[in-house]
Amino acid sequence: MDELREIFCRYDMVCDNPSGAGVELYHMPEFFEKLNGMETDRMHLHGFYEIIFFQEGGGVHYVDFNQYPISPGSLFLISPGQIHSFDARHDQKGIVLKVCAELFDDYLSVPYVEVPESGCEPLMLLFTAIEEELQNADALGHREALRSLVKLLMVRIRRCCNETEAGRSGSLKVSHSSFIAFRKLVEENYAREHTVKDYARRMNITTKTLTLYVKECSSSTPLELINSRIILEAKRLLRYSVLSVKEIAFRLGFDDPSYFVKFFKRNVKQSPADFRESFQ
Repeated sequence: MDELREIFCRYDMVCDNPSGAGVELYHMPEFFEKLNGMETDRMHLHGFYEIIFFQEGGGVHYVDFNQYPISPGSLFLISPGQIHSFDARHDQKGIVLKVCAELFDDYLSVPYVEVPESGCEPLMLLFTAIEEELQNADALGHREALRSLVKLLMVRIRRCCNETEAGRSGSLKVSHSSFIAFRKLVEENYAREHTVKDYARRMNITTKTLTLYVKECSSSTPLELINSRIILEAKRLLRYSVLSVKEIAFRLGFDDPSYFVKFFKRNVKQSPADFRESFQ
């Protein structure tokens, strides 16, 4: 995260990866009190995954360029490098779970889930099991037990997403597992590979097959998802860094900065310079 620390100068690096077993669990509102005055209502990022589950309270949680309402049952999955902030209300009750990327091998394609009342108790039982296991640092298989509990927690979360793209992707169908693999590949390679052909080749399938899989699991085409991820990163860099438009273009894999400008304007209906200026 040192490179991000240098590039992004307009928000806080909250902390480094959780230490020890790679998992930390906090209760709200004590979580906010333990931050020693750090402003969580400022945009910031982490080098780890963060699962935030609200049991009581309201307010707003900002993730990248979207805002989501907080209510009992609201759950957020914040990925490494994803920019987010809380509002000024710090009286909510709930759980904050931090997990190092090395222990996290699941994927959820949406950052926000509304957990139904029937799903809250099973989640809390798993959070409790994780908290209890954290007290057994010297026990045999401690790290493996935590990894398994986090995996089971994500299965429960995906079951709460039955009406969403993420939930449908939990199916065992080939198209759904391929869709998850595609989204992971895009997340890992969006700054280098921009075409559907690139990802189909990586997955050892045809572009036609990849398109069919993606269309079955979402309302988008593969190219739309690839472009959307590139645009999101471009917006982050324009809004929160001091890199020039040219530097951002090169960072996102565009050899010709003028083509990046046209690409951004076609997708955002604003030039990169105008987008940045709108936040000044």
